[in-house]
Amino acid sequence: MVFGFFESHWSFDQIPDLTGKVAIVTGGNSGLGYITCLELARKNARVYMASRNKTKAEEAIQKIKQELTTKPNNDNKKKSASSSSGEDSKSSDQIKEPFIEFLEFDLTKISAGKKTAEAFLSKEDRLDMLINNAGIMATPYELSEDGIELQACNGTGHFGLTIPLLPILKKTDAAGSQVRIVNLSSIAHRTAASKPDFSSLEALNRKYSSTWIRYGNSKLSNILFNSELQRRLEGTNIHCLAVHPGVVDTDLFRGLGESFPLLKPFLGVKSLFRGTVLISPEQGAITQLYAATSPEVVEKNLKGKYLVPYAKLETPNQLAQDPDHTLALQFWSLCETLYQSKI
Repeated sequence: MVFGFFESHWSFDQIPDLTGKVAIVTGGNSGLGYITCLELARKNARVYMASRNKTKAEEAIQKIKQELTTKPNNDNKKKSASSSSGEDSKSSDQIKEPFIEFLEFDLTKISAGKKTAEAFLSKEDRLDMLINNAGIMATPYELSEDGIELQACNGTGHFGLTIPLLPILKKTDAAGSQVRIVNLSSIAHRTAASKPDFSSLEALNRKYSSTWIRYGNSKLSNILFNSELQRRLEGTNIHCLAVHPGVVDTDLFRGLGESFPLLKPFLGVKSLFRGTVLISPEQGAITQLYAATSPEVVEKNLKGKYLVPYAKLETPNQLAQDPDHTLALQFWSLCETLYQSKI
């Protein structure tokens, strides 16, 4: 299968049946997250859409339910049982409504993750897939309510969600499930500062000369977090993967228009660049869904690895490789401090 500049050896059709599996997808109401929720639900997973805006999330959930219960030949069809008497009976296709539910989650508040985790734990006793998909890109310099630069919340916000969910992820792993934690990063980690500093909040909040450096730092932090998380999960079979989805036509580009007003007219017609510069959300979601569901992840021992379109292993840049764990430990320690100060 060929998309734009990339060839894919894997497709949504290869997602295994996920009956009995439970997933959380952050930022699930649009773009990559929406497609991820849709395809997980199509394969019978119990899906929790963790988003900030309840109205938009509920609209997205209804749209997914409508698609999966009205399209013919979808994976949610279940044939009614034939009569046990052996008499002629009319069997008809009955479409099972997918389970997909809203969870409130605000990426910009590091304490929000704990509340999201508590809400989830009140409903479920397992978690097979945590897909940290939500993101903020190329926004003008601004601090969150927590005093954290908005794009840096790409890292701190998901730390705040992942940590309180680790016990249930470990419990699910111990029961024999192939547990996955997928952290959305980007090729933009290569635009990070040449000497990034995660040693303090002041360092994290440095303005730099460009929004792209701040965004690059945040995407670098996603890879560092993924690597350190995998290291700390040694002794489990939980697989943590960092993913670059591709340059995808999503709502993330609205931040770019705010930072660079002259680009707004071009962003309005960005769909014209699909297949060349940009890929669609359906194409972009391939790599993260592969990371979350494919048995190959275990077969190929992809623990702590970095994947790019489409579902291919790649080595991130030297900073992200972080051989002595200096940057990863810096970022982890800072997140712990921020998290403890806010919960």
